Amino acid sequence: MDMGRCPFEAGIHGVDPLHEDLRTRGHGVHEAQLPDGSPVWVVTGWEAVTTLLADPRMSASKSDSTTGFRGQNLPPALDQNLLNLDGAQHRRVRKLASAAFASAHHPRHEQVVRDAVTELVDAMPTVGEIDAMGGLCEPLPPRVIGTLLGLPDDKLDAFREAARPMFLIDSSHEGEAVRGAMTTMLMLVAGVIEAKRRDPGEDLISRWVTARDGADRLSEEELISLAFAVIIGGFENVTTLTAAVLDELVRNRGEQARAVLDSPPEFARLVRAVIGVAAPVNYALRRFPLTDIEVNGVRIPRGHTVFLSLRSAHLDPGRGRHDLVFGHGRHFCIGAALAEMQVVHAARAMFGKYPTLRPVKARESYRLRESWLTYAFAELPLQTV
Repeated sequence: MDMGRCPFEAGIHGVDPLHEDLRTRGHGVHEAQLPDGSPVWVVTGWEAVTTLLADPRMSASKSDSTTGFRGQNLPPALDQNLLNLDGAQHRRVRKLASAAFASAHHPRHEQVVRDAVTELVDAMPTVGEIDAMGGLCEPLPPRVIGTLLGLPDDKLDAFREAARPMFLIDSSHEGEAVRGAMTTMLMLVAGVIEAKRRDPGEDLISRWVTARDGADRLSEEELISLAFAVIIGGFENVTTLTAAVLDELVRNRGEQARAVLDSPPEFARLVRAVIGVAAPVNYALRRFPLTDIEVNGVRIPRGHTVFLSLRSAHLDPGRGRHDLVFGHGRHFCIGAALAEMQVVHAARAMFGKYPTLRPVKARESYRLRESWLTYAFAELPLQTV
């Protein structure tokens, strides 16, 4: 089947044309290969993507692969995370995990976010060129997640460095980096959990150590994997989203942002709308059909690896009113509210501090992170006077 451009080309600016081409060519369902040679299917378009994200026949568990898909080949202690679970185990672990992100905890979360944003933005220069990536977008999520999970301050940089290679999603080229990062992450997370057992606090890991669903406690592997998933999802994903939204606001919606700056609810609504426009994630995490399925007249066999193009769904003229930035269905991100909270406070603090903000260069000139899973900036220079 003619795939045209490689659907998993990493670090490119032309992601919209690529995914629009995939959506409009043929049936919008294509056979392809990952950079490591693994055979996969790519499904595009709003209706197909949203339907499959909510379809109980689409499993996230690699144990349901019939083609030997291994992904990054995580060790068992990291593999039992919510991104790789489905069925009864997923429901049980998600129930225990999501309680910590319930709305009752949002005031506490918001205070942590506000404190971190204030400290970071206050430390940024008042005039000239601003390194918004290094000064705010990158350090903010580790501080927030680190505080909420109870990670030691002196280990945050180590956690961040261990998390970064996992977003390359290409073990054929970066295998050593990914394996080394996994080993480091496993040791870091296990060390924190052991410390919390000896001296528990008011943090998420301490709560999860004792969390029960009836008489059923999280297993050691589930506990380590849960902390791992929150760190991975809460670091790079939020960095990427914050940078994308801030760039869009500064570049195209500065007047609109300043018009609602004094109204936190209105500013938050504006940011929510921009999140749906910026939408940096290209693909949902792979799925495996539990039975043969038919999509747009194309048969995908049981257990084959399927990647759902979120970007093509957002570009689809027939898209629904909501977006898919944080997923859809039973795997909707449990930390979505916390991520959005960070983006809102970061953007509002920047517009509050700087009377003028403008981009230093065209978006197409930004250096990008080497990932095909997301359209992620590696820099965000802004100018103020």
